[in-house]
Amino acid sequence: MKRLIAALLALCLTGCSVPASVFGPAASAGESAEEAMACRIADGAEDGSLLLAEQRERGSLYRMSVTDVPVTLDGKEASAADLRDGMLVTVYSVGGIQESYPGGFYQVTRLEAVNEGADDRVGLALQALEDLWSEDTALNENIEQLSVYIDEALVPNAAERAAVVWRFAELHRIMNPLTYTWEELCDGGYVNEEELSWEKGCYFELKAAEDAGTGKTLRFNAQKWRGGLAAAFYEGCTAKRDKSGGWAYERGTFAIA
Repeated sequence: MKRLIAALLALCLTGCSVPASVFGPAASAGESAEEAMACRIADGAEDGSLLLAEQRERGSLYRMSVTDVPVTLDGKEASAADLRDGMLVTVYSVGGIQESYPGGFYQVTRLEAVNEGADDRVGLALQALEDLWSEDTALNENIEQLSVYIDEALVPNAAERAAVVWRFAELHRIMNPLTYTWEELCDGGYVNEEELSWEKGCYFELKAAEDAGTGKTLRFNAQKWRGGLAAAFYEGCTAKRDKSGGWAYERGTFAIA
C-alpha cells in the first residue's frame, strides 16, 4: 500500500511541474533588460558631459558622460565629437535610474543620435539669460535665491525649460532654483510686496512677444527684477534658427528701471 501511494505521489509531482523553458535558464533571472529613453541634449555636447531633457510629458533631467559609450548618428557609427546641443537622442541602459536630480543611468550601453529634429532652444534661452546676468550686475550681486520663468511658447518641452533653469543656476552656483512667476513669488512670501523688493533673490523672465513667431523665428522680451526700481529689460528680441537647429538672437531695446 505504501509503495502504491509513493508511486501515485511521484506521478502527481511530475504532472504538476512547470517546464524549464517557460522561465528560461536560471542564470537569466538576475539579468536586467535594456531600456530606452528618448531625450534631447540640453547642454554639454561640447565637453561630453551631457545634460539630457527627457521628451515624454512630465519628463525629467539626466546627466551622463559619453566617454566610452558607443555612439551612432543617423544610424552610422560616430563619436561623442559628432554630438551637438539640441540633438534628439535615445539612451539605452541597463540597471535602472539613479535616484538623484538630475538623474543618472547605472549602465549606458549605447546612444543613438539623429540630425532630424535638432532644436537648441535651451541654448537660446541660456544665452539670453547670461546676457541679462551681465547687465547691471548689481541686481544679481550676492543673491542666494533665483527664480526663472520661461514662456512655454519659447520652449514647449517642460523638461527643457527645467534644464535651462537648472543649468543657469548651476553656472552661477545657486542651489535649488525656482521656476515661479513674479506673482507666485509674491504669493509665496519671497517678494516683499509693500517694498517691492526681493532681498535675497533675483527674478528672470523670458516671455514670448504677442507676435511670437513659429518655426525658424521667435520674438520675445526678457527681464530681470530685484525691486520696483531695480530691473533690466530687453524689449523686442528676435531669434532665428539655422539649418543645424542652433539659434542666434538680436537683442531689442535695452532699458533699466
